Amino acid sequence: MDAWQYVGLAYKHLAWLEAHHVRLAPSRLEPVWVAPHKHVFAKRIEYWDQFATELQTTFPTLYAENDRYLFLTGDHSWNAKILSFLKEVTPHLIVLWIDAHADFHTPGTTPSGHIHGMPLAMVTGLNTERFHPVPAETWHLWEKHYQPFLPPENLFLIGLRSYEPPENQIIQNYLAETTFTSEKIHKEGISPILEAIKKRLLPDTAIYVSFDVDVWDPSFARGSGSPAPGGLSIAATRTLLQEVLLWPQTRFVEVTEINPLLDQGHDTLLYAYGTIRPYLERPN
Repeated sequence: MDAWQYVGLAYKHLAWLEAHHVRLAPSRLEPVWVAPHKHVFAKRIEYWDQFATELQTTFPTLYAENDRYLFLTGDHSWNAKILSFLKEVTPHLIVLWIDAHADFHTPGTTPSGHIHGMPLAMVTGLNTERFHPVPAETWHLWEKHYQPFLPPENLFLIGLRSYEPPENQIIQNYLAETTFTSEKIHKEGISPILEAIKKRLLPDTAIYVSFDVDVWDPSFARGSGSPAPGGLSIAATRTLLQEVLLWPQTRFVEVTEINPLLDQGHDTLLYAYGTIRPYLERPN
């Protein structure tokens, strides 16, 4: 979020936008990313849980039907809480997951313990494997926020290239038709993605675009803490989103995973701002 505040200072253009700005931050302000943790298979979930619970009560007070929303989040784990709320107010939600990673892990399969690799497991319920002897206390905190609702046919994985065997099995079993790896995009372009999404649109569809900056190749987008070689170009992502962001069904856009400590010169931040700018300037 601090990185986005820099954009607000550097770009006078943002001052011309008619928007209601809300900053949500944990009531506990200590740097929990260096605080001790006891949940090996869901690191710092005890801190994550506290703010996630706060968000559950806050989101309903901020929502207005037919408005458009831009979410600027620190990492991808908060997507699970946003989507869990939106399922209550949108009859037909389609999610475009633009990310290098699949994020289908649970505490039972994660190789890292990072919660930002778990949001899609929370909202789809597709990962039921248990490879680790996870303590009951960890499972209790995890299951508190486990709210599967999103059907596989309404989830599009775009730019994917980094995933583990349990995630690959989920993709092959449930998401083969809606997964567009970075390799496939390099070969076929973005037209097949647009065509596949359009086939799922209904009169009451709302589209949620979740854009993780690590979808870009780390050779130029260095502001991500989870780089993966072989990523998309700025041209490819903007060609896709310049159309999608103008669709009336696109009402929710999220940009996430910009690490200001790594983003020297704020290059990744400015690439992201330029990419979502059509959405910001779209007439109501």
